[in-house]
Amino acid sequence: MDGRVAIPVGGVVRTVKAGKTVKVSLDTKDPAEAKRRHREADAALHEYWQRFREGPKPLSNKQVQALAGILYARLVDMMDSEPGEEGIWKAVLRLNKGKAERGELHGWFGPTVDELFVEQDVNTDLFSRSRVVHAAFKAIQLAAETNLRKAEGDYSPDEARERFPNWGAERGETKPAPRVTGDLDLFALLDHKFATQSLKEKTKNDYARDLVKFVKSSGHRNALDVTNEDVRKWRDELIAEGLSPSKVNGKALAALSAVLTHAVREFGLPTNVASDIRDRRDGPAPGKKGYDMEQAKAILGATFMGSPKDVSVPHKRALFWVPWICAYTGLRVAEITQLRGVDVRSDGDTPYLFITPEAGSTKSGRAWMAAVHPHLVELGLLEMFKEVGSGPAFYVPYPDGTDLTKQTGKPRSQEAGVRVGNWITDELGIPAPGGKPNHAWRHLFTTLSRAHDMDKQTRDYMLGSGAEDAREGYGDWPPTALAREIRKLPRFDVKATTWRPSNEAVSAQAQRKGRNANEKG
Repeated sequence: MDGRVAIPVGGVVRTVKAGKTVKVSLDTKDPAEAKRRHREADAALHEYWQRFREGPKPLSNKQVQALAGILYARLVDMMDSEPGEEGIWKAVLRLNKGKAERGELHGWFGPTVDELFVEQDVNTDLFSRSRVVHAAFKAIQLAAETNLRKAEGDYSPDEARERFPNWGAERGETKPAPRVTGDLDLFALLDHKFATQSLKEKTKNDYARDLVKFVKSSGHRNALDVTNEDVRKWRDELIAEGLSPSKVNGKALAALSAVLTHAVREFGLPTNVASDIRDRRDGPAPGKKGYDMEQAKAILGATFMGSPKDVSVPHKRALFWVPWICAYTGLRVAEITQLRGVDVRSDGDTPYLFITPEAGSTKSGRAWMAAVHPHLVELGLLEMFKEVGSGPAFYVPYPDGTDLTKQTGKPRSQEAGVRVGNWITDELGIPAPGGKPNHAWRHLFTTLSRAHDMDKQTRDYMLGSGAEDAREGYGDWPPTALAREIRKLPRFDVKATTWRPSNEAVSAQAQRKGRNANEKG
């Protein structure tokens, strides 16, 4: 009997068919690394067959809730930095509630639960599966409520997460011990938390930066030594620095509270002294989220003049093309500045942009397509990418063979986005709504999509979101369907010239210390 088995390959989990033979690429030519990966994959496969031979086993209520907690954590963590608009999560809550009221939970959440079982090597009975489906519904509703709260600007500590047991502990897995023996070192606790939970590496790095600041303020690394007074003092210092309530609560205090909560749950810390300490000031009054048309046209018109500064060829291209692509796609700036020639593709006569983590990263960790507006074609976007070649258009390429998904430090593509934002605010003098000169395009694109009746599911897919309808994962998105919707957006009517930055390809450079290799002096 065939099934599906999750095989770890170099830190990535691949789900493959488990039949008489199991085939999966180890994705490396290094013999030593291949042997190490083979041992990991072989151990996972042996564990799968052992569970299969043992037959279905019922799940305890605690195990059911722990599995649901995995789904909760993923949906919340995936949307942490940019939770989207409030209306999305209100719609998700209504949609899921309607499915529950009509008795459609198994059809709605069943496939998600089955995928989770494959990933976590769960072999259980139908009754336990039903319990997990219902628990998944409640967990995803809780996650939607948390994301709605964040969308409204409330990043207070995530108390809902604490209700879920740890799945690794419930299935009897051995957890790594903290590095520091005999005390509860905050950074050792952080390592342990991320070794035993499905969380992003970026989140860990963000937490670590905030912990460094807290230790500098309090003088304490040991969780046992941290007091309410220490946390209050740090909060007050953050407020004095001018941080907003959302950043104080949702970033700094959330990081400390998460680590202390982990110590309470896992290592017997008596209490989380940061749990009820918050910045309770009112947040800033709601303001304009995106550019208005006057600002947008001013920026797009200025692209035909470039910058008077002596900057690199990729930098010049970024200043011209990135605002235009932002305006007509709504993509996040880093998803644009990492675009390579190989990511500009066509289906017959229909061009599209392929947004993939292989080019650097994507927020969701997955790939999708975005349509190319006809005005971008008229401006010469396709010719530019063709002449630049298969490499990146907006930053100096890394040496051949560089794995873009494993770069440390700030990626060159991200630096390119920062420069575009600085050009808008500093050189053009155009204020950025919300202090985010590149992200403001995403809000404008969404506004225009509503004004011109763009299909919402298509728009959300091209934006890399689509959280409202879980079943939109079914089937494929034909590029022609994307092109049909993008044509609904009117052209930005600005005075254009024939000037374009050079399309010449540039040579690869190794990463320099100090200033990034993209920038000239």
